[in-house]
Amino acid sequence: MDFDDSLACTVQAVRQHLPDLAAEHFRVIRDIEGRLHLVVPDETDDALLDALNETLIARLQHFAGSSRPAVRAGDTLTGEALLSEPVLIQIVDGFPCRVIERRAMGSDWIVQPDDNSSDDSKRFVFFSLKGGVGRSTALALWARHLCQQGKTVLVIDLDLEAPGLGAQLLESTGKPQYGIADWLVHDLVGANTAELPSQMCRQSPVADVGLWVAPAFGAKTDLNRENVIAKLARAYLDKQDDDGLVSYASRLKIMVKALELEYQPDVVLIDSRAGLHETVAAPLLHLNAEVLCFAVDMPVTWQGYKYLFSHLAQLAQTSITLGLATSWRDRIQMVSARALPGTRAEFIANAYSLWVDTLYDEQEPEDGDVFSFDERNESAPHYPIVIPRSDLFERFDPVKQLNELSESQINETFGAFFKAMWQRLESTQ
Repeated sequence: MDFDDSLACTVQAVRQHLPDLAAEHFRVIRDIEGRLHLVVPDETDDALLDALNETLIARLQHFAGSSRPAVRAGDTLTGEALLSEPVLIQIVDGFPCRVIERRAMGSDWIVQPDDNSSDDSKRFVFFSLKGGVGRSTALALWARHLCQQGKTVLVIDLDLEAPGLGAQLLESTGKPQYGIADWLVHDLVGANTAELPSQMCRQSPVADVGLWVAPAFGAKTDLNRENVIAKLARAYLDKQDDDGLVSYASRLKIMVKALELEYQPDVVLIDSRAGLHETVAAPLLHLNAEVLCFAVDMPVTWQGYKYLFSHLAQLAQTSITLGLATSWRDRIQMVSARALPGTRAEFIANAYSLWVDTLYDEQEPEDGDVFSFDERNESAPHYPIVIPRSDLFERFDPVKQLNELSESQINETFGAFFKAMWQRLESTQ
């Protein structure tokens, strides 16, 4: 028995011993270590429950949650309330199994994405699976372009593990006192964070006016560099307060709103951490943001996105089954970064295959609202915004090198990106 087969084995055992039990009436709990526990209705017969436990122990082996992996809801600490906890619905041999994930971190991956569109500021998250794809450069130059069009822009560096925007958009002596990590660690211990936003941003010299930058770490951290690793160990944690557990995503949203209140931006650009880390869920799913997925056309890229999007497909399946909104899928957009000439068609084909296999609906839902597109539909999420590769922007430092470039050189590489992003911005208003 291994991790990948353990859930299917559990569902098969339930259907063998309790064939009439509907999916909504039981839960599979995967604990922090990856072992499985089964919660069934209180009225389950003793003999059937004993037989079910024998089967689960024999088949699950080390992945059995305990000596009796199946219990009645009334025998759990939370009782029937457990059935109201957030779930992921995984389709196992056509059966919609409801799974409760217990995690030390990463609970934001299993909470339904934020579909609240009431926020005044327009947020854009820049994400990639790996660094070196030009994500931060595109963000910096679009921020400057927006300021040239009269917009006030707030840039937030959430790539705490590999911070770069502070160095790219601020001079070394021009950092604010505090950064993103400082707010997160202060908030974790319940300190008063009300005065921090005014000390977390500085105007970037890259634009004449209107470009505010919140770096990952501020000037005080630069004077106390030995504390960076200690801050990172705590910045991402969930917080326990008088009202219960506050997730990292909820804390992050509070911080972003506080910065927006302080600086009143028209547009907020957020540089996400790269990769599939637990903390990536917060900006991708819970900030009500447009999400730009930067990719280079390589097998390793598509493999990584299949891992990510396959999980997102579970969220979409859960939303559809529970009758919840799935409009968050519309907010995702592929970006073909550092694109070489003549590779557009292959990128489109690979991106389309990714979306068909994961986030596009296989068939029309019962309400008739199908989320799917033709491969050549230019308005589709899979159809990429293209940024061509240019030697001018390899190892590009906006603060030091921007004056060496003409506007025509910038537009030659990023003009199509600026146009597409402007259209996306206007469509969200």
